[in-house]
Amino acid sequence: MNGKIHSFESLGAVDGPGIRFVIFMQGCALKCEYCQNRDTWNLHGGIEYSADEVLEKILKYKNYIMPHRRCYH
Repeated sequence: MNGKIHSFESLGAVDGPGIRFVIFMQGCALKCEYCQNRDTWNLHGGIEYSADEVLEKILKYKNYIMPHRRCYH
């Protein structure tokens, strides 16, 4: 499966608690009045990525976005 992606944010901390990997998709037709990402509206922009390519990018940051579980005995 492929999709057009505008950009990635590797260590996003906005819009909620914790750190996350954010994927901004390209080609939004909603055109919301107060949109903060109007450059994602262009249906012909962005770069096409496969699901495997996106997963490969995400896994590079796994240690930063996954909670660390420590066992105390």
